[in-house]
Amino acid sequence: MKKLIAIFAVLLFAAPAMAADWSFYGSQRIATWYVDRDYGDGVSANGDDNDEATQWYFQGNSRLGAKVKADKVTGQIELALGQGGNGDDTAVTTRRAYGIWKFSDNAFLKVGKDYSPVTDFISNQWFNGDADLLGEGNFYGRRPAGLTLGLGDFEIAFLTPTYGGDVGTTTTGINALNAAGTGVTAVAGDADSYIPRVEASYMLKLGPGYIKPFAGFQYYSVESGGAITDDIDVWSYVAGVSTSWNIGAFSIGGQLSYGMNQGAVSGWATGSNNRASSSPLLKGGGDDIDESYTLQAMLVPALKFSDTLRFEAGIGYRMDDPQANGAEEDEVLVGYLQAMITMAPGVFLCPEVGYYDYMDNAFGSDEGSQWYVGAKWQIDF
Repeated sequence: MKKLIAIFAVLLFAAPAMAADWSFYGSQRIATWYVDRDYGDGVSANGDDNDEATQWYFQGNSRLGAKVKADKVTGQIELALGQGGNGDDTAVTTRRAYGIWKFSDNAFLKVGKDYSPVTDFISNQWFNGDADLLGEGNFYGRRPAGLTLGLGDFEIAFLTPTYGGDVGTTTTGINALNAAGTGVTAVAGDADSYIPRVEASYMLKLGPGYIKPFAGFQYYSVESGGAITDDIDVWSYVAGVSTSWNIGAFSIGGQLSYGMNQGAVSGWATGSNNRASSSPLLKGGGDDIDESYTLQAMLVPALKFSDTLRFEAGIGYRMDDPQANGAEEDEVLVGYLQAMITMAPGVFLCPEVGYYDYMDNAFGSDEGSQWYVGAKWQIDF
């Protein structure tokens, strides 16, 4: 009897899946780089002002996934297989997991975890686990959990607020200058979120290209207590536009964005810059904050020389401008040149050379520079 019950239970759970069309895929990636880092006015963990190393590892964005289709409902589950490769096992995590209900010919509801509406991948930078200039010219909203409504080419999403102070936590997303004025410390307190983070975008398709305006905002409040002497409202926003065009074998894409207190949204990438540079800073009296403003810009031209060879260059810039007295602009400039060589269907060799200029930090210290050369190896199946 127990065996019959077990078989019945398996059939019961398997029946819905049998009615769906499942397709599986994978992508495995190995990084092989030589990196030379100059620390400027700083030093490495070993006390040196420069360091060189070979970076050879299994990329954490290697993946295994499945796409599912069943009538008006579709879905995707994608697992990240964990960075490493030195013989140790590493964690498997969820990259994407969502379902979409297309309730009319021109509208859908998405439930789950996926790329947010403000995200638009334009760069293909290979270095640093496919960095893609994310947070360094290309605004990136990551893959938060939420509810997304699509109406034609317009999307609006209601997403997990971050730094919004869940019940029982003391994280506020606010920092304070130290006494010497050479750095910041996190300010603890009682932060409360009342609404989700909201992001929206519109894809204006124009034949060989598109224009995509996007925006997002988040709000939460921090109650008085400790170093915070009065209730403080923390507002964050981004507004930008991205575009990409194909002209025969040539393509060009770019993006420009601007916003406030972006570091107070931990789901928004800050690239190489310290998150504190784009986070609000507590004023001396403890009753208000100085805002921080962020500008990002990027340009990515590419040439498809043949079906097996593609060239791309990219340049990205980020500037965080905290308004507190004693703080300065924190900038980073990134450039790269690469090729994508298709050695067989699904088999890619991706050489690249690039340079990072970290410029000065928010307190005037030279953060140095870094250059790298090497390749990513990738097999998709």
